Amino acid sequence: MNALGIIFCDRYGTHAPKHELIHSRTPASLPYAGRYRIIDFALSSMVNAAIDEVGVLCKENYGSLFDHLGNGEDWDLNRRKGGIKLLTPLARPESHSIFSRGRLDALRSIKGYIADNKYEWVVMAFGGTVANIDLEAMLAQHIKDDAYLTIAYAEIPAAPGEMKLDVAEDHTVSSLSYQKETTDAPAPVALGTAIMKKADLVAFLEEADNNDYTHMNRELIQKNLDQKKICGYLHQGFARIICSVSDYFNANMEMLSPAQKKELFTPDRPIYTKVKDSVPTLYDFGAAASNCLIADGCVIKGIVKNSILSRNVVVEEGAIVENCILMQKTVVSKNAKLNRTITDKNVTIQEATELRGAETLPFVVGKGKQV
Repeated sequence: MNALGIIFCDRYGTHAPKHELIHSRTPASLPYAGRYRIIDFALSSMVNAAIDEVGVLCKENYGSLFDHLGNGEDWDLNRRKGGIKLLTPLARPESHSIFSRGRLDALRSIKGYIADNKYEWVVMAFGGTVANIDLEAMLAQHIKDDAYLTIAYAEIPAAPGEMKLDVAEDHTVSSLSYQKETTDAPAPVALGTAIMKKADLVAFLEEADNNDYTHMNRELIQKNLDQKKICGYLHQGFARIICSVSDYFNANMEMLSPAQKKELFTPDRPIYTKVKDSVPTLYDFGAAASNCLIADGCVIKGIVKNSILSRNVVVEEGAIVENCILMQKTVVSKNAKLNRTITDKNVTIQEATELRGAETLPFVVGKGKQV
């Protein structure tokens, strides 16, 4: 695929959501399903489409992301030419004036990087979306439709602030709107992935520089609906956009369903992640685990139900963990009880402690905390 990949790792803007789990990391580096990071899905979609150069755009708190990506070896992107490029365009003296304005400022500041590349197409994706998108099929539709811009969307519940598309049978987007309130009803929600010609993108970025455009969706999409052909590509597999703690919790818990997991992790488009060699998980004689995703290196001596455990989690004797997400190196001490709880990395739950979240909002224990 003759395309350059660009992944946005953050939500930009003064109203971008900031919840407990992303105080010290980018949304793209959130752990998912016990083994992956959310950026793995956008990155793997690009690698599966034979995109051999990917620029990863970061804004702040990108230490854990850089550690995860490394030199790109686990995605076959450790190359002399192309490969993975870690870009921090807002780390400039003038960044204080554009720090929070949006993705468009981030793109404008790497316009030279985009223009100097040899590729005909550019694929842009949000690293906080969980979806295994067939980018080759999306590009084929884009070329067939002779579109200026093609946007991936899925029929999923829309969170407040998400962009919804009105797409005709010929794939043309006639209008867009933004979700005002939470709903369980499926809607055609944009997934943050788009394709356009490099020459068209560079021309738009030059226009944005000349006119000091600040809003990507308004200037690139909404203003061009009547002037250029903008199309939608329907992604029919599993897709979730992580905006809040509830979104994150629910999207993880859906991976406990074999049908949902099979829909996301397809054999023809595998999801790659950083390989960490660990010892197998130890289940003690008194341990019990049911309907769980448990990574390597854990020690299970208590009871774990309907939960997702990352590497090196310890659940001691008498502890009961239900409907929880426990991140790396969490320790649940003896006789502790957790229900609908998310623990960040290096958390210790002390002996006989009880934590319970609500049905609508799980309880979150921050990174490195003791409770």
